[in-house]
Amino acid sequence: MLMLPFVTSLLLGRLVQSVGYFLYVLADRFIDVYSHIVQQDLPNVLKNLLRLHLVLHSFFGHFLKFYDSVPLWDKALHFFGSFTIAFFFYHVLCKDSKFWRSLSDKMAQLVSFLLANFAGVLWEIAEFIADKIFSVNAQRGLDDTMFDLIFNVFGSYFAVRIGRKFLKERRT
Repeated sequence: MLMLPFVTSLLLGRLVQSVGYFLYVLADRFIDVYSHIVQQDLPNVLKNLLRLHLVLHSFFGHFLKFYDSVPLWDKALHFFGSFTIAFFFYHVLCKDSKFWRSLSDKMAQLVSFLLANFAGVLWEIAEFIADKIFSVNAQRGLDDTMFDLIFNVFGSYFAVRIGRKFLKERRT
């Protein structure tokens, strides 16, 4: 599903969109590359969450234009994206890898929450830069940006709460 928008935009000569869609394809591959490099198995539920977010954002959000036609699609994706990123970080920080020792539960929750929200801030900065350079209108004003960040906070908060229960159940 991630290849269709890339190939279509390439065939239509939309270079900037093609690059963006290609980055989503690479992000999908990164999930397995990450697991291999750090020698840490990721549960299928986590891989599926990451891939689902890519598909919802790239294929449905941009390619099928859900961001323009479905009310609150953007907010739902900010919530879900931050949830997914925080859930990912919580999982990887609670387990030893080739490069680090696991963190305590409380520290993993805090760091995961902060990293997911930092990713959200970086995303908003990227939207701002895209708006200035390519005039894509990704940010629709201050209210849009602030609500995006608020939904990021809620998504990441719920992820660390649910992630804790999820990992606790897997350990027992």
